[in-house]
Amino acid sequence: MTTTMDAASAVALEGRLSLLALLRRAAVGFWHEIVRALLVGLVTLVCTAPVVLATAAGAPFWLVGLTGLPLALALTAAASFAAAIARDERASLRALGRIDPLLAVIGTVLAAVSGAALGAPGSFPLLGAALAAVLLLVSPLALGYGAVRQRRGVAALRGGLILAAYRPSWTLSLLAIACLGGFAVAASAGVLMLVVPVLSLTIGATLIGTELADIDAAQEQA
Repeated sequence: MTTTMDAASAVALEGRLSLLALLRRAAVGFWHEIVRALLVGLVTLVCTAPVVLATAAGAPFWLVGLTGLPLALALTAAASFAAAIARDERASLRALGRIDPLLAVIGTVLAAVSGAALGAPGSFPLLGAALAAVLLLVSPLALGYGAVRQRRGVAALRGGLILAAYRPSWTLSLLAIACLGGFAVAASAGVLMLVVPVLSLTIGATLIGTELADIDAAQEQA
């Protein structure tokens, strides 16, 4: 019994160490591309304007969700930029042209449906909250998977769902990083929007690339 517990503890410790090493690698790669990363962050910041204006105007939740389309498009481009950093390549601003319109539209529509359900009577708010939770969990993975494997639309979304089930601990880690980043952006009155999205996507692409390598190795052994 003790031996089993010791082995489980060793595996857990190894997982934490490897996760920390990957986080460090992502941060170092981001720092090496800091100038271009800030330019990508600036584009992302500009694309948040419709959401900010709709929220400030007190628009209904579903409309706020729809106004997120420019931001969703910008995030798909930023994910391509971040994937290049994760691959230790020279990240190019040409990544801003590699958007995934279908994935952005799917995410925007689901956000609008979630917002509409949250504002509806009865039990619909619970359904809306559940859909919002799934979006928060899967969206970073779908963006990262699509950029790393160069998959688009439904294929990227399906890959995100598979990765969420493959290693839930890393999925929750990415969600926690995204939430902390959101709080940092809010606390800085939006200034850290120049840094947080690209850095978070770089971390996500680094973790996802490692997960995919593990999956590929397991499939080859099988």
